[in-house]
Parts: sequence; structure tokens; C-alpha cells
Amino acid sequence: MLRSAEELRDLARQALEAAGVPCADASVVAEALLEAELRGRSTHGLLRLPGVCRRFAHRGPTRVTVLADGGSWLHLDGGDGIGYVVAQRATELTGRRAREHGLCLVGVRRATHCGMLGYYTGQLARDGLVALMMADCRPVVAPFGASSAVFGTNPISVAFPHEPFPILVDMGTSAVTLGDVMVALREGRPLPEGAAYDASGQPTCDPAGAQRGVLRAFGGHRGSALALAVQLLSGALVGAEALPSKGLNYGLFLLAIDPGIFAEWEQFRAGVSAVVKAVKSARPAEGVGEVRVPGERAWRERERRLREGIDIPPELLAELGELAKPPRS
Repeated sequence: MLRSAEELRDLARQALEAAGVPCADASVVAEALLEAELRGRSTHGLLRLPGVCRRFAHRGPTRVTVLADGGSWLHLDGGDGIGYVVAQRATELTGRRAREHGLCLVGVRRATHCGMLGYYTGQLARDGLVALMMADCRPVVAPFGASSAVFGTNPISVAFPHEPFPILVDMGTSAVTLGDVMVALREGRPLPEGAAYDASGQPTCDPAGAQRGVLRAFGGHRGSALALAVQLLSGALVGAEALPSKGLNYGLFLLAIDPGIFAEWEQFRAGVSAVVKAVKSARPAEGVGEVRVPGERAWRERERRLREGIDIPPELLAELGELAKPPRS
């Protein structure tokens, strides 16, 4: 069912406020979830809203505390509040300090799930900064050669200023995300081969079996090694739980760099443009119509959905409508 971005933003905010989430926090969460829908990432979009409403109902405002301040670095505590709000505030602080000092490194402990990391790094890139962000979560991914969980899905995002859209790398280190499993289960379709193990450690394409079992890292030992690095950088290094329990004491690692500390802005801009042009002009492989750079598909999809509307499954739209109803007195 097609709905406009404005309508869905209002619906999400109303659902959160009806659950007792403070207005300011509700607006932050609604914007993050809507942005995922606009970019075609429904796995990180409005299907996450009912869970946020249940978990954070009547919890009061999310508070982010500065534990230590070194000027060009900050250590923050998210208080196990709404992860989207914690990540947004950390992003804003990172950007301000990077513009002031040339770069800023931020570690966050006691965060929770914050959605699509590219939403936050993209903000920094649009402000002219190079951005890197990583996050961990509860163990749901097996290391290479194992069939029991140790790592989180452990996403990583890197963004670079560029027009008309940032160059935006945004990926999990698992073969599929937990959101992919949720969508596959809802739509009654299998997961890709090699994405998961069931509870007995056997390979499975059944999303219900994957929910009871574990996911695999992407790319064999390479993806597993990257998952380990993200786990350490966004967990142990920032003072978060090294192997967190579900929804508690996740960690975030953010780095923003002003390109002007190394070269003139125009030199940096020209270098980025030269690489993008080389990628776009590379000879397409057989069967490929166009070579694209990271962030290009999402940017085009966002422009289209802003014009034409966002297609939301009827059952999800109905659930959101119920959540948005004012609580009975």
C-alpha cells in the first residue's frame, strides 16, 4: 500500500508517542526508520517500530552522558536508552568536534539497536566530513568454522562527501541481517543458501530455523575476521560489553575527519570525483547494465519513493495504525 513519506513519518511518531515515548525521542526514531524505508531498506525500517514501542514504552527520555572529554575524542554512556536517539546525539557531537578539531573519535557504551549506520555516517558526509561507524550487538553470528554464535551482526559504514549523493558503504558482517530474517519470515520465502545454521548446527534456508539458530558471517574467513575486528572496536575498546546480552550495553564506534587537515578541499573533492568517474566508466561485466558506486542505488530509490510514495505491507500498516491510536483513559 503506497503512502507518502510525510504520512508514514507522522504515523510512526504518533505510535511512539502513544506508547509513552517522549516527543523529541519519537521524532528522532521516526526519522531514522523512515529514512530506511526511503532507501529501500525495509529490514531496518518501520517493521522495527512495534518492538521499539514495546521496549521503551513509558521509559522517559533517553539521556546520553559524557563520561570523558578529550576535545578531539569523547566517551559517552547511552544509558541503555533508545539506540536511534543515542546514535543521533553521538553523531551530532562527533560532527561538531570534528569541525572544531579536524577530527573526532567517539566511543559509546550502553547503547541499544540503532538501525542503519549509513543514516548517521551519511549526515556527517553531507556536512563535508569523512565518517566511519561500527556497532556490535548480541551474539547471533557464528565465527568461520563454527556453528554457534559469538559475534553480533556487527555492521560497518564509511561515508565520503560527494555530490549529488555521498559515497556510502553500509554493510553488516553477517551473510544476512536479523531484519532480513524477519522479512523472509513475514513473506514466507527462504533465506539464501549458506546464510544460517539451525539450532542443531545444520545449514538452513528456513528463516524460522535461523531465528532459533545462528547466522553465518559473509565471505567465509574474511567476513568472520572483519566481524571480529568490529566486535573489538565497538565493544571492548569503547567500554561496552564484549559479548552483550540481548538489547543491553551495545557499543558504538564513530570517527569523523575533516578532509582539510590533509589536503585542500578542492583537491580532495577532485580525487573523490576521479575515482567515482573511473568506477562509473569501467566496462560492465556481461549481463550488467550499469556499474554503480556505493550509495547510488539508495539515493535513486530515495528520490523515487519521495515522488511516488513508499509501499508498505497492509498488515504492517494496520499494526502501525493500531499502535498510533491514543491510549484509552
